[in-house]
Amino acid sequence: MLKLRHPVSLLLIACALLLGVLRTFSTPAPMGADVPDVVFSADRADAILRDLVAEKLPHVSGSPHNTVVRNRVLAHLQAAGYEPEVQSRFHCNPMFGSCSPVDNIVAVKPGAEGRYAILLTAHYDSNWAGPGAADDAAGVAAILEIARMAADFPPFDNDVIFLLTDGEENGLIGADAFAEHHELFARVKAVINLEARGVSGPSVMFETGEGNRSVIRMLAKNVDRPVANSLAYEVYKRIPNDTDFTVYRKKGLMGVNFAFTQGVALYHSALDDPDHLDLGSLQHHGDNAWMMLKAFGERDLTTIKHAEDAGYFDVFGLGLSHYPISIAGGLVLFLGVWTMIAIGLAFRKEFRYRQLRWGLLAIPLLFVALLLGGYLLSWPLGRWPELHPLEHPHPWIGRLTLFLMLGLLVYSTLKVFTGRVSACAWMVLAWTAIFVLGLVLSNVLPAATYVALLPLAMFAMGSVIDLLRKKSPAPLLMASVLGFAGASFMSFYHFFMLDVALNFDRSNIKVIPLYLMALTAMPMLLAFASKRDLSWQPARWLLVAILSGTFVHLFLPGFTAERPRAMTLMYSENEASDRGYIALESAIGLPDRAYARSHDFEIRELNDGRLGTVARPVREIAALGLPAVEMSVGEARAVEGGWRRELVFNEVAGQGYLQLTVPKEIGLQRAWVNGVLALDTAIEIKQKRHSPSLRVIPPGTGPLTVELLTTAADGFTASLVTWHDLPGVLTAPFLGNWPDDARPAFYGPRAEKIQEFTVPAAP
Repeated sequence: MLKLRHPVSLLLIACALLLGVLRTFSTPAPMGADVPDVVFSADRADAILRDLVAEKLPHVSGSPHNTVVRNRVLAHLQAAGYEPEVQSRFHCNPMFGSCSPVDNIVAVKPGAEGRYAILLTAHYDSNWAGPGAADDAAGVAAILEIARMAADFPPFDNDVIFLLTDGEENGLIGADAFAEHHELFARVKAVINLEARGVSGPSVMFETGEGNRSVIRMLAKNVDRPVANSLAYEVYKRIPNDTDFTVYRKKGLMGVNFAFTQGVALYHSALDDPDHLDLGSLQHHGDNAWMMLKAFGERDLTTIKHAEDAGYFDVFGLGLSHYPISIAGGLVLFLGVWTMIAIGLAFRKEFRYRQLRWGLLAIPLLFVALLLGGYLLSWPLGRWPELHPLEHPHPWIGRLTLFLMLGLLVYSTLKVFTGRVSACAWMVLAWTAIFVLGLVLSNVLPAATYVALLPLAMFAMGSVIDLLRKKSPAPLLMASVLGFAGASFMSFYHFFMLDVALNFDRSNIKVIPLYLMALTAMPMLLAFASKRDLSWQPARWLLVAILSGTFVHLFLPGFTAERPRAMTLMYSENEASDRGYIALESAIGLPDRAYARSHDFEIRELNDGRLGTVARPVREIAALGLPAVEMSVGEARAVEGGWRRELVFNEVAGQGYLQLTVPKEIGLQRAWVNGVLALDTAIEIKQKRHSPSLRVIPPGTGPLTVELLTTAADGFTASLVTWHDLPGVLTAPFLGNWPDDARPAFYGPRAEKIQEFTVPAAP
């Protein structure tokens, strides 16, 4: 029998591991400007950042203010002794159907050999709503500081290309232009990309490439505070997000992609400014980039692609544990068999197969109860307040409530099943389940095998300690404690990792990692409780604490002035109507209902400009008569693969943005803008394609010629949306009492003109 002096010992172990995991998701202290040049300084990089976005204005590709930011980037590189060049062209990325003029900035530090090159890159354009201090001026500032540091650093063996791209926010256009048209790209063998999807948190290495075992070894060896795991990379592959690194990875390059992702409520918002950026995140960003640059700089870059991937995870941000994917299944098999043999030998005299009957009920029942408890708590913790889908400004009440719910379920399971399920039976079933989980993961998702490998390895190590102990009144006590520690680490690590993708409205999913911790704690708790008469009183107190937590959480604001909701004022009119609409737009559900009612907005279905409708709170007014785009449609002509049609749009030089949408039914295959391939629907992308669209920031002069290759010869109706400045006379009545917890985000304030036109059938 397992002899545990008191369950508090398990609680203390869990709390110590929780503190360690929280270190993983924290940031290092920023270094001052007085540190030596061989050490990255967030303070120095912050000074660069504040210079780049001094006016705190958006700077979208092709905008006048983007030119201002570009010139500042050039000035910093020139001051560091470089001779940067600007790659200017009108370019389209056919992955996304997006086009714009781009001005990529390129500077080179020659290497001692100079045969191959490392690409250190970030994008300097912002989105439409905010200055983009985190996304991605922080990455640009880090690179400019590293470029200054590297200027006086002895040459690496390899060249270093500092690339600050344009047009990332509109579809990775600048990165694609560099990869397709710049002569330096042919020598690039390794990429370090810096990104952000928030304003705080650690700089996580979330993407590499196929055959990453060598790069992961380099990351583990050279980065002081690595935060990365192979499961996150697998998850990222499956979510509809891309960065410039996508372009390079599709070209077959290997590298590392870093981003910080906390504070996501400010992502693509008006408050993504230097004052809201965590300098610890900037420090971690710069440290990671500088250390990996030095590692790649002295490496034979032809050897960084390996024949296989690695499984990996960081331990409290202190180091990176990694292993070849090819041995994951063998490791699980070896450690799982070891664990089963150890348990069998330790309890061979007291184990009875009939003891498994209640355990076969209790173990899945605990899992179902955990899911049900998480689902029930999803309502008060996540569904009632108007929460950002990825962040709550005050998360700890909700987290503690979920932990208390787990405690209630564990205690209730003890109360019900003590005397029915022996500690030995639970241990057999629990570790068999972990063994099976490891085997399944090693075959279905090898990169995630470490979730089961670590607890199995810790249990096996503990069993050796138990074997070597001179006195062993409690067989496998050390194995159970260490196995519990490994499982608890995995539970807490992935519980907090899920914050990147889930909020409390999905608490039933957030709590799943905690099951591993509960599963491995139960044998020791059952042994402790076997000779004790448990009462229901602790369960009642836990229930009261849970209800108190949910009650408090209901009164916590889902948004604050520092973590606001995304709400934008915009105007829309259709060319076919003499009426226009002032609308409240939100990226997350409906905007502030109270504000909408107080200003006489009512919900209506509006033309969304994509051949569909969208429900928005609006006020109807007389149409402003925004300038329309003149267009002409040529005759369709038969070509190989279908029908080619030409659309010419005149007088577009003053338009900041155009979006052309055609119906799915015409079978659009490809599209060209001014002779440049702009869309190829055969290219696989993560995002689900809706009605095919072209998104274009027009070049400075001349008409815009769009050619479409379709499989259908039928006529169709297309939609054209153009963006214009939002007149102040419209916004003034609404901005005087604009909610403190609401800020423009994503596309920002604008006026839209929607034109629908008919393209005739082929003759």
